[in-house]
Amino acid sequence: MKLIITEKIHEVGIDYLKKFAEVDCEFGITREELLEKLENYDAMIVRVGIQIDKEVIDRGKNLKAIGMAGIGLNHIDVEYAREKGIAVFNVPEGSNDSVAELTIALMLNIARKIYPAVKSVKVENQWDKHTFVGRQLKDKVLGIVALGKIGSRVARISQAFGMHVIAYDPFIDKTKAEELNVELVELDDLLSRADFVSIHAPLTKQTYHLIGQEQISRMKKGAFLINLGRGGVVDEESLYNALKEGHLAGAAVDVMEKEPPGKSQLFELENFVATPHIGAGTIEAQEYISKSIAEKVLKHLKSI
Repeated sequence: MKLIITEKIHEVGIDYLKKFAEVDCEFGITREELLEKLENYDAMIVRVGIQIDKEVIDRGKNLKAIGMAGIGLNHIDVEYAREKGIAVFNVPEGSNDSVAELTIALMLNIARKIYPAVKSVKVENQWDKHTFVGRQLKDKVLGIVALGKIGSRVARISQAFGMHVIAYDPFIDKTKAEELNVELVELDDLLSRADFVSIHAPLTKQTYHLIGQEQISRMKKGAFLINLGRGGVVDEESLYNALKEGHLAGAAVDVMEKEPPGKSQLFELENFVATPHIGAGTIEAQEYISKSIAEKVLKHLKSI
C-alpha cells in the first residue's frame, strides 16, 4: 500500500500509517505536481490546499481512498470519487470543541475590542482606558445559524455566560433544541432579535451568500456577526458595507470566501477581526484528527 499526504498533519497519524504502508509526506505539493504523481498511490490524505476535482481524481488511477484531515468536504468532488469506486473519509467530530472555543474567543474579542486595545498598547505605546469600551455577553441574545455539533457546543458555552440562545436550523428537530434549552426560530426572526449572530453552516448551493445585504439589513443596529462555518456563507461585500457604515458594531471570521484571501477591503476596518482558518488548530484536535483519518483510510485499504 502506498499513500501520499499533501499537507501537514500531526505526526501521530503519520507514524501510525508508516507501520503498515509506504507513506510519502509531500507537504505543500502543488496541484500540477500532484497530477504528475498521483497515479502511483492507493490513497491520499489531504486538507484544503488543493481542489480535489474530476481532473485530480481521474489521475489517481489506483486510488481507493481519499482522506480529508478535517471536517469540510466542499473542495472534494465526493460524488464523482464514489462513482469511480473511491471511498472518501473525513473527521466530522474531530474539532468540535476547538472550533466552539474559538467562536467564543472571537465573540469576546469583538465585543470587548480586544484586538484594537492590544494594538494600541503594544504597537502604538498608548494606555487609553476610555476608547475601548465594549459590550458584555451576559443577558445578550445569541443567534446560532446551524445547530449541529459545533453550534450546540457554542450554545452550551454561551449559556454559561448568561446569554439567551436562539437558533435557525431546518435540519434540527424541536426536541433536540429543547434539550439544549435553545429556541428554534426562522432565519429572519433570528437576525432581527440577536445581538450576536454566530454562523456554523457548511457551504452548499443553498447556503452560498445565505447572509447577504438583505439579511444583514435585518440585523439590529450595533449587532455583531461571527463566522466559523465556511467562507461564502456570508457575502463579504455586504459585510464590509455594514461594518463601514456602522450598522454592525463588529465582525469576526475564521473563514473567508477565498483562502488565502490576499488583499481584502475588510482588513482596512478596525471593527473586523480575522484568523486564518485555525478553528481546528489545537494540539488536541490535530492529534485526534490525524489518528482518526489514518485509521479510517488504512482500515478501508486493508478491507479491499
